[in-house]
Amino acid sequence: MTKLIIVESPTKAAALQSYLDGDWKVVATKGHIKDLPPKQYGIDFANDFEPSYEWLKGKKTLFSNIRKLSKSSSHIYIASDPDREGEMIADHISKELDGKKNTFRIRLKEISKQEVLSALKNPSTVDEQLVNSQVARRVIDRIFGFEISPVLWKYLGGSSLSAGRVQSTVLRWICEREAEIRNFIPEIYVSLKANVSDKKNDFELDYLLPKSKDKLSEKEAKLVLAKYGVSGQGKAILGTELTLESIEEKEYKNFPPPPFTTAVLQETASRLFGFSASHTMKIAQSLFEGKRMKNGEYQGLITYMRTDSTHVTEGKKKTALRFLNEKNSSLVRGVPSKGKEKLHSQGAHEAILPIDPYLTPEQLHSSLKPDEFKLYELIWQRFLESFLLPETGVERNYIFESKGERWNTKVKEGKSLGYKSFLRTDKLPIDERKTLKPGTKVSVKEWIWEDKKTSPPTRYTEGSLIQKMEKTGVGRPSTYAQTLATLMKRKYVFLNQKKVGASALGEKVNDLLVERFDEIVGESFTKSMEEELDLLAHGKETRLKLIRSFYQRVLELKKQKPAAKKEKTENNPKSISQKGTRICPTCNEGKIATKFSKTGKTIYYCSRYPHCDYVSYEA
Repeated sequence: MTKLIIVESPTKAAALQSYLDGDWKVVATKGHIKDLPPKQYGIDFANDFEPSYEWLKGKKTLFSNIRKLSKSSSHIYIASDPDREGEMIADHISKELDGKKNTFRIRLKEISKQEVLSALKNPSTVDEQLVNSQVARRVIDRIFGFEISPVLWKYLGGSSLSAGRVQSTVLRWICEREAEIRNFIPEIYVSLKANVSDKKNDFELDYLLPKSKDKLSEKEAKLVLAKYGVSGQGKAILGTELTLESIEEKEYKNFPPPPFTTAVLQETASRLFGFSASHTMKIAQSLFEGKRMKNGEYQGLITYMRTDSTHVTEGKKKTALRFLNEKNSSLVRGVPSKGKEKLHSQGAHEAILPIDPYLTPEQLHSSLKPDEFKLYELIWQRFLESFLLPETGVERNYIFESKGERWNTKVKEGKSLGYKSFLRTDKLPIDERKTLKPGTKVSVKEWIWEDKKTSPPTRYTEGSLIQKMEKTGVGRPSTYAQTLATLMKRKYVFLNQKKVGASALGEKVNDLLVERFDEIVGESFTKSMEEELDLLAHGKETRLKLIRSFYQRVLELKKQKPAAKKEKTENNPKSISQKGTRICPTCNEGKIATKFSKTGKTIYYCSRYPHCDYVSYEA
């Protein structure tokens, strides 16, 4: 009799099949086999909120073939992904096999022959606590959508509108940032510099503000320059000098960053390559499932890519250190950088790592598509650099004084590039001022006056939103990219020049959600819900209690009168994305509104347009 392995992905199936002999058969379900019905509630409220899962299109036929294979198999191993979604798939598969004996669960954190053989030697069973947690998440999300979406239909019209639990919190962040930009009032200030010479070199000094101040007004700037006989920008009076009062030295030590988590990988790929979160995860998935090597076997290239942990296993550490000591032992620190594990981190996971550092990006260049190569090289280099020595040096703060006013310049002098010298072309910074001694005088050649004003907060990027989701514990690695994709699909937000802005529809939806359901679309509630789901995954919470409590709270909020809720939120400006509260400076009647330009800039305009033609690119 054959032995059967069931996975989700055909590519993963081909990889595992290449590691095993003819006694094994590997088949794929092509993702989930069941889900809640798309157009029905799918929850039995009379039976402890029990979900009613149904077959996805085409999966019943596909699985009937898998069931036939299982009947002629001596052992069955379910190898869906090692996360809660994967555990849910494993549970559905197991139940459809009617509790067949010799059915086991294996979790592959990477696709390699060694990992597969090791997992087959130490099989386990489906983790019912993880399944419980995932069922609770799906039921709670279903309740949120099916109870709250009709409120949007009633007050905003159109049955195409819908609300999601995590998406609503993220939408709120985006709309609150929009309100901050719209209501921002810039503050005017002055930047003063002195162009000086020490007879060898010219350099600039910044005016050093007193500790009690953070900005310099125009009046204060004029008083400073008046001490030197001038009233504004221009050449200094001949003979004007500043004296080096002191030199403050501070050593710096910049350690390499830890290996990637899902959020940091998505943010970095967005910043460096312009990848969307969903594109990054699609590429990472292909690297996880692997490529066919020269020996004919498939080889996964990275570990599982949905994680919020920076943990590195002992085996990976040993391989990395061996590789690095062969390349440049003088750079090796020996212990990898480790990020601070968050309370809600799924600590059993490890960081996103290359499976084998000896598979260098150069060796794989011909086997990878351009974007796959970029992402693999990024993951590979980040992992290896995390074992290397820090960049070190000293930063000197040169403080000059004259007529009771102080001026300064900060200069770095590098001692060692550390990890930055590994596969990089960085150069050690040089301090060209280090020959200066206290008491040295420099002559002022020119005073530089710059009128400046404070800038409004910038809109989030996909990467910064995902990092905020990870930092606050809103959502989980497997949901980050999908959350943003859903908001864009619903046209609640849009992307322009890599910035995420709220659409008019998105702001209307957010205002209504905050007005009626302020508590459950807030960051703290969404974060605490994730923590309770984590407790449930560890057997420290009750599924029924968690779902029932949430359901009752939703029903209570739905019963509240809109006016009462509105009055409450208006007393808390931070809780609503107020439409512009600044008055138009042209007509003194309309309010300032904002929108994106084609170049990604913010356009400020009057809400009375076209009756008022006020428009500006400046806050």
